[in-house]
Amino acid sequence: MLALVAAVVALGVVASCSSDPVGDENRTVTGGSVIYPLSLRYHGIDVVADVPYGADALQRLDVCLPADSAPGSTATPSATAAAASAATASAAAASAAAAASAGSGAAQADGSSPGGGSAGGAAGAAAAPTTSASAAPEADGVAGRAEAVREASGSRPAVLMIHGGSWSHGDKDTAAYRSVCKYLASQGFVTFNVDYRLAPTDPFPAGLDDVRRALDWVFRPTTLSTYDVDSTRVGVFGGSAGGNLAAMLAVTDHDSTAYAEGNRIRAVVDLSGPTNLTTRSTRADGVSAAFQRRQLLYLGCRTYADCPAATRASPEYHVTDDTAPFFIGHSTDEFIPLWESQEFAKTLREHDVPVTFVAVEGTAHSIAQLDEAMSKRVVTFLQRRLG
Repeated sequence: MLALVAAVVALGVVASCSSDPVGDENRTVTGGSVIYPLSLRYHGIDVVADVPYGADALQRLDVCLPADSAPGSTATPSATAAAASAATASAAAASAAAAASAGSGAAQADGSSPGGGSAGGAAGAAAAPTTSASAAPEADGVAGRAEAVREASGSRPAVLMIHGGSWSHGDKDTAAYRSVCKYLASQGFVTFNVDYRLAPTDPFPAGLDDVRRALDWVFRPTTLSTYDVDSTRVGVFGGSAGGNLAAMLAVTDHDSTAYAEGNRIRAVVDLSGPTNLTTRSTRADGVSAAFQRRQLLYLGCRTYADCPAATRASPEYHVTDDTAPFFIGHSTDEFIPLWESQEFAKTLREHDVPVTFVAVEGTAHSIAQLDEAMSKRVVTFLQRRLG
């Protein structure tokens, strides 16, 4: 009888933790004070620095390679003449579009862990890597290129990582983001740590256009073959404004060139990403007046009352039934309100998108949440979703 009672109680506990049939998990945890990836030494993790995925000075990324990477993959690829020409034309078009809606002003820092931004738009052509490894030929047309991608596809999972900085500052070389890049590589993920154009010089949608371009670059046959990446095992990771950008990549994935060619984002990690940049964020429970100004500079708007970009840049309004599974981490008392991630998770689940939601007690923002336990939760999620 006691055994039967215990079994019933255990079943009840499991049911209470799994009341949402599509959500993996809802949990509130106590966070540690140390960013775990910063505390480790990384042996055998090579970093290929400043690889161009476009022509602009900020359209660069670093590649953190797992320790078992082939020697040829550690050389810095250079753009071919044709790809560089295409990237230049694409960058010029994107710059012209951004200039038409450019805002002005100065932005401030987020805090101890920078945040990133997001925007909507299709990616342009990007520079293709050429190394000692044989490059797969580019095929004409969607079907031909899709076949080239399948033939070039490697064996390892990959993550595109997007830094934070209130859409206005920060970069891939920040010590914390570089450490997270190496940490993910140490767990077996080829990690692409990306820079992108910043507001107010390049407001929305420049940042999203750039990270979309970088993701399309990852899916190029030459990239897949160079870094031994499996095109069916690619995810995205971002913190704060980078979380916003990562989320925007995922919810607008169906608009990308890569999606049309059969490539998909398979998993998303969003830490403290702003998800609703509309007037909703200006209410009493919203973001501070200072952060509202940063959002407006990023959006290229003077006021929220006349800012169509606000909805376009908010992941909350673009979720589809095809959106990839999410891991959302958000602290309970940080400067990005908890309700933003809570409402976003609710919207995802309404579209039957699996969500692992972890609320961290305290004020830790973005990748500052990555103590040892949280780091391992993120890796477990990525391993489960990317295989």
